Amino acid sequence: MTMNDDELIRDLGRVLDLTDPVPPMVTEYAKAGYDWRDIDAELAELVFDSAETGLVGVRGGDMSRQMTFRAPGAEIEVERLSANSRRIVGQLVPPQETTIELRFGGRSIETTTDHLGRFTFEDIPSGPISLRCSVGGDQMIRTDWMLL
Repeated sequence: MTMNDDELIRDLGRVLDLTDPVPPMVTEYAKAGYDWRDIDAELAELVFDSAETGLVGVRGGDMSRQMTFRAPGAEIEVERLSANSRRIVGQLVPPQETTIELRFGGRSIETTTDHLGRFTFEDIPSGPISLRCSVGGDQMIRTDWMLL
């Protein structure tokens, strides 16, 4: 019986998993190192957060939240429509079509903006999130981690 390369590599991987498994610490370090892949990304500064003004939702308990992040040449505006909402809507300024990545808990999901720079994410998991996108064709920007 002959094996092709893929079968041989798969079988060798199984043997190594049984005899010398990867320590959990190595996997954690690899995941942490993955965040360094965009070390050159511009960190967009939080310039407005409606949660700090105390004016949004004054009349009711179901408060929306608006945030604006600014980087050189671009802004990311984000809004959570209600305190219980797991949905955010946003817009890039100036408007442009690009891919927006929502990062959370070691995972991420992507969506694309429309021609006005608008985007939406549905069913966002609880916990800290961050946004990342390319603007102007070559500039990568990302937001700091935030709790909605």
